[in-house]
Formats: sequence, C-alpha cells, structure tokens
Amino acid sequence: MAIDVIIIGAGASGLYLASQLKGLNVHVFEKNQRVGIKILASGSGQCNLTHDGYINRFYDKYGDKKAFVKFALNAHDNHAVMHAFKSKGLALEIRADGKVFPKSLKAADVVETLRSNCTHVTFRLNEPVTNCRFNEGLFCVTTEKGSYTSKRLVIATGGKSYPKCGTTGDGYDFAATFGHFIEQTKPGLTGVVTRDKALTALSGISLAGCVLTLKAGQERRYGGQDLLFTHFGLSGPLVINNSRYFDKGDCLTLNFLGESREAIERMFNNDVRESGNKPLSYYLNKLPLPHALKEILFPESILNRDVKLSQVTKEMRKHLLDQLTQYVVEIESLIGFNQAMVTVGGVATREIDPKTMASRIQEGLYLIGEVMDVDGDTGGYNLQWAFSSAYVCAQSIKSIIGGKNDQ
Repeated sequence: MAIDVIIIGAGASGLYLASQLKGLNVHVFEKNQRVGIKILASGSGQCNLTHDGYINRFYDKYGDKKAFVKFALNAHDNHAVMHAFKSKGLALEIRADGKVFPKSLKAADVVETLRSNCTHVTFRLNEPVTNCRFNEGLFCVTTEKGSYTSKRLVIATGGKSYPKCGTTGDGYDFAATFGHFIEQTKPGLTGVVTRDKALTALSGISLAGCVLTLKAGQERRYGGQDLLFTHFGLSGPLVINNSRYFDKGDCLTLNFLGESREAIERMFNNDVRESGNKPLSYYLNKLPLPHALKEILFPESILNRDVKLSQVTKEMRKHLLDQLTQYVVEIESLIGFNQAMVTVGGVATREIDPKTMASRIQEGLYLIGEVMDVDGDTGGYNLQWAFSSAYVCAQSIKSIIGGKNDQ
C-alpha cells in the first residue's frame, strides 16, 4: 500500500499533524524509542500547552515573525487547541497567569492523548532518517532499516534545543537537501552569562519593574516582566523572552527602577528639598530595591552614606543615577542548547507558504513547528505554533488527497 504522507519527527507538531490525517496511510519516523520526548520535558514535565486570551495578543509573541504566523494562528487558535484536546478526553486547567496545562499536570497525558488518536498511523520508532531525496515525483526516505517513498514529505524534526531529546538539527540538513536556506541558529528562551560577576551574588532574587535596553545596531527597550538574578548572570522572563535578540559581546543596560532618569532625578531633588539634613542612607533606604542589590550598587567604600542629602555633590548624584538607570552588563555567552527552551533561526520562512506550510521550493514538501525560523515567548506560545502550523498543513494535505475531518 502506497504511503500517502511521510512525517519525520514525532514531537508536538508531528504528532498533532498525524492525529488529523485519519483515512490516510501515514508513516512517522522517530529516532527515539518513544514519541513526544521533548513534550515530556516541557514545562518541567507539566506541559504548558498554550495560553488563554485573545489570539490577536499572540502575534507579537513571535518576534519579527508576526506576519508569517498570523494566518495559522487564526486558522487554529488557542481555543481550538484547547477544544481539540478536551474533545479527545484531556481535562485542562487555565491558571491565573493565562497558562494552560493538562489538569493532571502530567506532560505524559498530553503525549498519550495525541498518540491514542493516531491509531491509523504507522510509527517507525528508533529509526532515524539518514537521507531523503526527491526523484521522479517521489520522496525517498532512507533509514538503516530500509527505504520508503511517498509523494508528500513533512519535516517536523524541531530545532537544536534539548539535544538529549533527539533534537540535534537533522531537519535543517533535510531541508537544505531540497534547496532551502537555513537562517543561522542559536539558543532561544535562555538566560545569559554575564562578564560582570557582581550581580551573581544576588542569585535567586527576582526584580519586578526593571527595564532592559539592548544597544546592538537598533536600540531595543524591554520592560513589563520580571528579571531574575542567577549564579551565572541574568534570567527571568525579561531576559528569556528577549534573548532571541542577544548575542555574545552585546551590552545590556539595566534600569532597576523602571522610571526615566529625569523622573528619578526629580524625586531625588524633592528629597533634598524636604529632607536635606538627613543622610544619604535615608534616600537609599527608601529605594524599592532589594537590600543586597543596593549593597552592590552603592558600596560604602565608594559612596559615603553619612553625607547629608543637601551636601551630595554633582559627581555623587551622577553616580547614583548611573547605577540606578544605566547599569551596564556585557554578555559573555548565552546559555547553550542543552538548556535553551527553543531554537532561534532555522528554515527561512520566506520559502514557506504561511497558509499551508508547503515549501515554495519543492512541491510536496511541508515544514512545521520549530524547524522553521519561528520562536515564541514562554507561556505556551511555542507549542501553540507547533499545533497551528500542523493544523494548516493537515488541511492542505487533506484538500489535495482527502482524509477524514478531525480536529
């Protein structure tokens, strides 16, 4: 019996796609001995499936790929994903922060839900693909166990993050075989190692309201999320969600109070007018910052805390403002693929039809999920992309060769 669709990769996108191709002869190749390995590791084993809220608030969660992801996200939005899982028997829980998890908080239940809806699928586990090519209208996929042909091939191999899960970048090589350009890859949704080790003494402390500015070519300014100090440098949503823009050697400027320099200077001047006879320590104690951070920013060896506010010199005031609003840290490196949640870069999206996930270069070839140059913020946005891209791919394939409707 001819194979209708070959899917390389049994991760989130590959499983979601396969589950929707009922009525077709589908073969899924997976290098691991079981399916959904990376799903099992997601959300610390709890699996943050998607995010609640309006889908138009999702678009900006994918960096500069808003235009590309928009169609698929609208075609199969977060509520459609929730409905799909609930209709297959998986109870869900929406947390106060909008994150959606299986009610059991077990990622294994997500994998089992997808797997149990793939009874029509032939899974070829522990069978890594070593080569794929296109010849005389057919894709030929080769493994150590044999060769298989189909008119349609879907690359759903993921990126390079969590290589222990099998995501080692194989899909980039497969896509390149068919002429696709691969945008440079690097770790995404990851923390940064800083050259300045002073802040590592604050490991475990989280700071809300901080604003981070990246000056690398185009200046980028980020705020509204928590900053986390770590034993290696910086992390937390403020860093993780914007790490797609960071590179080794970049400098990050931290404004610990989140207010403009001018506003902070005005507040300081008010204190001088109203409490000029009080010591500088009075002002420092009022700052809404962790004590340990203030000890690092304003060591007594540099700043005399006993001096009266009215006697603070111009140089001392500048030092205060610089430390509060323009504290510069240099990135020594990004935390690598072993811990990064996603991959930045991948198959160039300009070579993929956003309405079908079909290759614009090779007829019959599709690419879904993280293998593309698409990465989302934390909070379920990457799994949402895996499911949405798989959905539009399934609709395209079924419109061509049939199959039963199943969402």
